[in-house]
Amino acid sequence: MAKPEGKTEFFYNDNGLIAIGSPVKLQILNLLREEPRTFDEIVKFTAKAKSTISVHLNNLRSCELVEENIDPEDRRRKVYSLTSRYMGCFQEPFIERYRSLLEKAPAYGNDRFCFAEILLHALYFGFEAYGIDNAPIIKTIGSDLGRSISPIFESETFEELLREIGNFLEFQGKCRVTTLVNIPALQIEDDFKARSIPVIGKPFCTLREGIIEGILRGKFEKEYRVTEIECYGSGHEHCLFKITI
Repeated sequence: MAKPEGKTEFFYNDNGLIAIGSPVKLQILNLLREEPRTFDEIVKFTAKAKSTISVHLNNLRSCELVEENIDPEDRRRKVYSLTSRYMGCFQEPFIERYRSLLEKAPAYGNDRFCFAEILLHALYFGFEAYGIDNAPIIKTIGSDLGRSISPIFESETFEELLREIGNFLEFQGKCRVTTLVNIPALQIEDDFKARSIPVIGKPFCTLREGIIEGILRGKFEKEYRVTEIECYGSGHEHCLFKITI
């Protein structure tokens, strides 16, 4: 969907991070995040003149954020697709959760594991406090990490790998993991997060979400998608990561 006017969003390609502030360009980019679209579909979605959309598409192509191809079913028609990744945006600063976390930090100063968790949460809430939504890039980093460690997993089937990932997360995170093969999903209970994470009205564990997704993709070379649908941050008593292809 179209984004509110005045917002700047970040997209990444091989040339680095590119900031886009044009409302029309953001409409186009976020439409193409769903799936490739024809020129006429983009014109209809944006409700702009064809000449205006043509100028914006040419500019996005010159930045290597979008590519143009010929529709194999109709060579007179052009299809546009995204060649970059959405990485976050500027947002209204929200400092309350950051302050709350900083107030809790001294209580965990003598616990190495808990303080390491505090550091991760401080980065998340710190960016938020200073006006940047960094959840997409954190998930991307988690996915990169998951892919890099995927060779250490020995499972040959999806069900086996799901259980192996659960064992890995328990060992690394001092948490309890329940493997729900039928959904499929991983349910994680974490005493530290239960004590320290404020209810923010949305899922919080984007790094862990990315790590699970990266392991699955790296191991089986399929486009698995991991989505945290329940979280301590959304008021639940566990975190639930649902897996789809």
